[in-house]
Amino acid sequence: MRKKRSVPAESVVRPTSTSQKAVYLHRRAIVASALALLLAGSGLLGFLLGKGHEADAAAAPAPAGVTGVAAELAKQEDRCAAVEQINLQQELAAAQKEADELADSLNRQQDEIARQQEEMENLEETILDALMANLTEKTISRSGPTVASYAEKAKELLSLSRKVKSFEKTPEASEIDLTDYKAAISRQLANIPTLKPIPGKLDGYGYRIHPIYHYRHFHPAVDMGAPTGTPIKAAGGGTVIGAGYNSSAGRFVKINHGNGFITAYFHCSKLYVQAGDRVDKGEVIAAVGNTGTSTTPHLHFEVTFYGSPVNPRNIIME
Repeated sequence: MRKKRSVPAESVVRPTSTSQKAVYLHRRAIVASALALLLAGSGLLGFLLGKGHEADAAAAPAPAGVTGVAAELAKQEDRCAAVEQINLQQELAAAQKEADELADSLNRQQDEIARQQEEMENLEETILDALMANLTEKTISRSGPTVASYAEKAKELLSLSRKVKSFEKTPEASEIDLTDYKAAISRQLANIPTLKPIPGKLDGYGYRIHPIYHYRHFHPAVDMGAPTGTPIKAAGGGTVIGAGYNSSAGRFVKINHGNGFITAYFHCSKLYVQAGDRVDKGEVIAAVGNTGTSTTPHLHFEVTFYGSPVNPRNIIME
């Protein structure tokens, strides 16, 4: 029987002290910690080196190209600011011009209002002056009254009446009370026989051949043809001094106007007034007919002034 050969064992170095045993047991952890510390130190060194380069770069002057761009940008900003200022000035100038134009317009309007107000005051004075000049209670002097003087007075009063009526249609009329003046005009015109008694022409006054008896004679009136029953109005206000019938005039009415004028209305079919009645201008006093010496329905309208015949054309104007 063969004996086993004994192999010599590896020689192993084992720690002998306690501290050596601790290092031996934790050798791997120590190596790892050392590597970690080495890496951290390397990173810190790189960071510090990078900061140094940045500081150097900041301290170093900028390249020429960068400086030029910055200067150009500054110039552009200055130009923009200048343009904005110019635009603002132009806007302010336009606003000032508009304000000046508005002020001028307001001034013109105020001037126009003042002018119209002055015209109104002048017109009022003109009207009042005209009324004061024409609307007195004095009648035309009996020392020299004429049909022409009454006719002229009537024309002036009627003209003034038309002006007052026109003025009443204007907006300014509301500021002036013309009631008294209109009443004064009407009062002065009331007894002047200026109103046409019926519609129609004022023909037949003067010399003519009598339509029935065929002789030449003076006809002191006008004959106004109209249908029977047409209303006859008083040519002026006054007192009825005759209302009746005779063979020549037929049914008739006579009015004394109290100023020298007397008007007569012949050949009526009906009478609506009687002697002594007071009538107003325009009041219906009778109706057209064909009574008396007449060949057809018509109104024989006669005007006298202090007994003298007057052509109605010279006084009738309404």
